[in-house]
Amino acid sequence: MDRIVRAAVAVVLLATVLLGTTGASAGDSGVSIEGFTIDEDALCDVRDQWMDQMLRDHEPGTWAKMKFEPTDAQLDALGLPSSEILRAGDYTRPTLVTKDGRYIRLSYEELREAFARSLAAGGRKGKPSSRNTEDAPGPTVATFAGTGCLGIRPGALLLSVTPNSIGWCSMAHVYGSPGAYDISTAGHCGKTGATATVIAGLGNRGDATGVILLDFGRFGTSHDGGLGKDWALIDIYSQYQSLVTPTMCAWGGPRGKYTATGAVVGVTFPGNSLVPTVTVDPNPFLAQTIVHYGHGTGVGAGGTPRAGEAIAWGSTHFMFFGAISPGDSGSGANTLAGDTVGANMEAAGIMTHLYIDPLMRKGLGIMGGTRATSVSGTLANGQIVPYPAPLPGLP
Repeated sequence: MDRIVRAAVAVVLLATVLLGTTGASAGDSGVSIEGFTIDEDALCDVRDQWMDQMLRDHEPGTWAKMKFEPTDAQLDALGLPSSEILRAGDYTRPTLVTKDGRYIRLSYEELREAFARSLAAGGRKGKPSSRNTEDAPGPTVATFAGTGCLGIRPGALLLSVTPNSIGWCSMAHVYGSPGAYDISTAGHCGKTGATATVIAGLGNRGDATGVILLDFGRFGTSHDGGLGKDWALIDIYSQYQSLVTPTMCAWGGPRGKYTATGAVVGVTFPGNSLVPTVTVDPNPFLAQTIVHYGHGTGVGAGGTPRAGEAIAWGSTHFMFFGAISPGDSGSGANTLAGDTVGANMEAAGIMTHLYIDPLMRKGLGIMGGTRATSVSGTLANGQIVPYPAPLPGLP
């Protein structure tokens, strides 16, 4: 039976990015946990390899899924175990997985104790949310959407492992209400019923060092029908609902959904003329800046905020021009402004496809995705003020 491991590059609250420490001391029997990072040079190399593969596998002028399936060599460069090792594990409880294939079960108590040791060793900067303290139920872990950005949230990295391939994606927007949250991504990132698993950081106990994996949800629905029809919702288990935050790291939002339709600029070649006719839609709200946050490799070692410019808004899809990289597939995109005066950071949709063009080699291109209005669910609004960890009381 196919089992997809959804892994988000994540950290516990005791990670160095938030606490300013290098991780807790493991001691003889304890476990230490620190932030999971990836070598920047390795990221750039992997991105270039992906670009070359996309151009080899797809004809210029066509749309292709922004699907990234790293080889075992690329997984190793990214700091992860091989696909065989990832597939073989059971992560219903937090499990330390090493590159040489060892699986060490960790108790929630061990993780909480590691958190407490880190606090004692380095203190904390600011007051963390109660949803990420040592008193919280379950493990003290949270998906990692980028440097200092904790929580199961837009932009968190997803690694899918099946018997046949490995996929690298990102999370999009949160749907539902507190206690009953789902999170969206691209449909081609996982099939209905697939298990969702988080990487809870880099762990060490004794002489065993690896990533800590933990199942946090399951794909409740998934649609892989091409541009504009490519989306999925992950049902987050009840015990990890407290880790969810709808706010996109760095950008903030979303606040509602962008609903306008139309092309910013239209180009036609009437009759046999070689001179194009260019038309501009008079609707000023179509000319949107698209802001997004995902784990595209080669752009940032831990999630990177980026911006592009909208080209067209179809009834189910949207297109924009900007910086591209593998791993962005499934990430959420917002509009900087909105479809009415005063509407900011509206949800645009889920990034899923790439227009194949040699310009890709420069890291730029046209991307497309499924509009947020096409996802069956109630969008959960984020805060306009972005934050690394959830803080009550902010707008």
